[in-house]
Amino acid sequence: MRPVLQLVRLPNVFTAPADSLAGWLIVGGALADLRGWLPVGGASMCLYAAGMALNDWYDLEVDRAERPDRPLPSGAVPVGLAATIGWGGLVAGLALASLAGPAMIIAGMLALAIVFYDAWAKKTWVGPWAMGACRGLNLLMGIVAARAPDRPAAWVGAFAFGLFVAGVTWISRSEAFGGATRNLRLGLWLQRVAVVLLGVAVLTLADPLDRAATFAGVFVLAAVAFKVFAAGARALREPSPGMVQRAVKTGVLALVWLDVALVAAACGPVPALAVAAFWIPAYLLARVLYAT
Repeated sequence: MRPVLQLVRLPNVFTAPADSLAGWLIVGGALADLRGWLPVGGASMCLYAAGMALNDWYDLEVDRAERPDRPLPSGAVPVGLAATIGWGGLVAGLALASLAGPAMIIAGMLALAIVFYDAWAKKTWVGPWAMGACRGLNLLMGIVAARAPDRPAAWVGAFAFGLFVAGVTWISRSEAFGGATRNLRLGLWLQRVAVVLLGVAVLTLADPLDRAATFAGVFVLAAVAFKVFAAGARALREPSPGMVQRAVKTGVLALVWLDVALVAAACGPVPALAVAAFWIPAYLLARVLYAT
């Protein structure tokens, strides 16, 4: 079972529903409306796990040379099982999203973006942008599910979120061998721009009369930025595979807290804590299962 959990990057799977729940909440969706956001949360998890399985399925020959200890090249997970998890997960994700009305459209776009990335784009300069689009669409799925996508700041937040993930993906391109810093520098630059845009979204989503919520959103975003940029700076000083992987892991686990910053500013502490709860299994599992 452990190799299967490694295949789907289980720690990261728990970061996915935080995105769609955040999107749902920042445009006015109610946390108590479980029938509204649970389907998109489940769809996020299925689509993420499917994307990870298909990523390794398409990368089998490359991983045999670069990462022979991973589940597929090592033979720990049968290739056919990986394909079943990947394509079956896409179908399951779309089925769940269909329960959330218009979110099905975004889920379909997300599924196409996942296959586009895994099958072709990741081998080109388009790859990081495609990966960023996947996570941006994931947050957007929650926005559309709430049937109230009329807050421009929420769309700015989704765009900035995708840009941040594009930065993480550029950094991850150095995790196998390390050494070169060009991708690291580009990824960190994109993350900085994304944090600035997320700051704009946080301040715009916040109620000007609710200073506590505004402070909470800005504080969480600043703390995340400090943690992420510190990990990136360490990787720049020592661009070894291990340090780069730590920077990538930090960026991935930070995604939940970027969601928390948006929700804290827009909705207050209780909904933000609900989103933050997804970080707990992600963090604990990342200590025993690799997340990159």
